[in-house]
Amino acid sequence: MKSGIPKWKLAGSLGFLTALVFFAAPESTAQSANPYVATNSGLLSPVTLHSSAQYPARPDPAIIPTDQTSTHIGDERQLFSSPLKFTVLEKLPERMYFTSVTEVTQRFESNVLNSARNPRRDYVFRVLPNVTLGYNLRPTTSIYANYFMIKDVFTNTSLLNRSTFQSLSGGIQQDVRLGQKTNMQLNFQARQLWQARGLYQADLLPGVTLTHAFTPRAIGFFNSQLQMRSQSLFEGPTREIDPFYTIGLVLRRGVWSLTSTGTLVNNYRNRNAIPPISNNAIICDFELARPVSRKRLPGVDMFVRAEPIWNWGAHGAPGLSGFDFRIFSGLRLTVAKPSIYPQMEYLRKQLREAEKSH
Repeated sequence: MKSGIPKWKLAGSLGFLTALVFFAAPESTAQSANPYVATNSGLLSPVTLHSSAQYPARPDPAIIPTDQTSTHIGDERQLFSSPLKFTVLEKLPERMYFTSVTEVTQRFESNVLNSARNPRRDYVFRVLPNVTLGYNLRPTTSIYANYFMIKDVFTNTSLLNRSTFQSLSGGIQQDVRLGQKTNMQLNFQARQLWQARGLYQADLLPGVTLTHAFTPRAIGFFNSQLQMRSQSLFEGPTREIDPFYTIGLVLRRGVWSLTSTGTLVNNYRNRNAIPPISNNAIICDFELARPVSRKRLPGVDMFVRAEPIWNWGAHGAPGLSGFDFRIFSGLRLTVAKPSIYPQMEYLRKQLREAEKSH
């Protein structure tokens, strides 16, 4: 940076500001208790609804259900990044690709229990590794496996610290070129979820992503994905069906990149779902990122992200209601080995055409 401010001081300042927002909150609001939350080590999840006619006693495996479904927005966020390149990765087969994106963040959150009344504020530390290994069957067709984990540690809401979310999936994707600047990707994914002891859930996730390059430094995208949830794999939507609609824009200026996305989620749950209550949500993300040091730490970005979340349609059910605002600061490490098979096939095709012409 030309301003003369050391990068480590800038990162430290972001963390200080996040903490300052939290500790400046009124104590009565930050410590207010949610009347629907109870702790019981014998239950499947650290958050459970009290039994009543309106809210059956069912464990709620995730305070923010939208964290459970990846809409491939992380892929778009890496369109401008400079991934680390290791010799061992470059020696892998040309058809193979590998991506590892690990985020370590701290955040202020205004409503950690997603309740319609008496919101509880907290300061949260998160680790989120996301690893994908894929193989090109054809230049535009590939299969892949993905694993990611979400681990949050809450400062004041310790009952949430026992939950660790993990996802293991496999899928197939097809790229369709729609022009020089537009691409469509068809994707189908099956995955198993681990959220709490004794709780089994699985998803089938068909989806489509449209990407358009307005300029070399401005890329827009739209993603539509259907989450069909059941107890075991390949059962279909026996518990719930959740369509996701995401629109976004990535801009770059110099070393800075700005990502803006908006997602609409409609959760349609039946009585077998966990929880058995339908709801809707809008999640917006606004992220500003830049490399820490391109020469010394390639592939490491520091970023700040604002994430407002609106929930409605759950009739005030705790965990699925109210407004939540998150502000993140953190570091992201990207290690990637792209598949060079599509480019090599294109060059081979050109050579064969050149030989025929002679």
